[in-house]
Amino acid sequence: MRARGQALIETAIALPVFLLVMFGVVWAMQAGVLGERVELVARYGGMVSARINPYQQYSVYAAYSAAAGAPLPTSCVTPPPDLIGNAGPLAAPATATQPFWQPAAGSTATGATCGKVLSNSSDLSAPMLLGRTAITVEAANESPAMLAPLFGPQRERIATLNQFESPDMATLIGCYAELQAAFEHSVDPTTDTSTPSVPSVIGTPASGPLALSC
Repeated sequence: MRARGQALIETAIALPVFLLVMFGVVWAMQAGVLGERVELVARYGGMVSARINPYQQYSVYAAYSAAAGAPLPTSCVTPPPDLIGNAGPLAAPATATQPFWQPAAGSTATGATCGKVLSNSSDLSAPMLLGRTAITVEAANESPAMLAPLFGPQRERIATLNQFESPDMATLIGCYAELQAAFEHSVDPTTDTSTPSVPSVIGTPASGPLALSC
């Protein structure tokens, strides 16, 4: 009887600890998978934002439109939040996530901010103008009731990705006054008030960078 009582006491002490560790491991697996999916969605957003539309971004028409003050619109793509918990908008063989791996309801959010950045890295001979897209993806999974006092009711996962690409023509024309003036003068020569001159033979190509004005 004493041995049986001792075993019951040991079980009563060890069982809650065992269950706490087991639920902790399962919850950690759930959080790890969610964190991986959040990172994958951020990478997907970077891949989509890197897609180039040559006509709207780098064509001669885009350059002249920007110089005329009517730049062509360029899209800033935000990854769909459904990618975190479902397959959409991806087609087969992607499959929907099972309920256990789904994020908490209403916790998913994605965002994209597009703009330009001037890089002054020491590896560059001159400042470089780049297009920049910042992708942010957020999701959370619910904590087990016994772990909520330690980690809170939900554990948030956030992934951020910075995508850099060559700037579009509107950005180049707007930031380099020399380029804008050259395109304006080619469209309307009467705006060129400089004195015509015969250029000399080029002995050494110019290597200096254009002046930035943005």
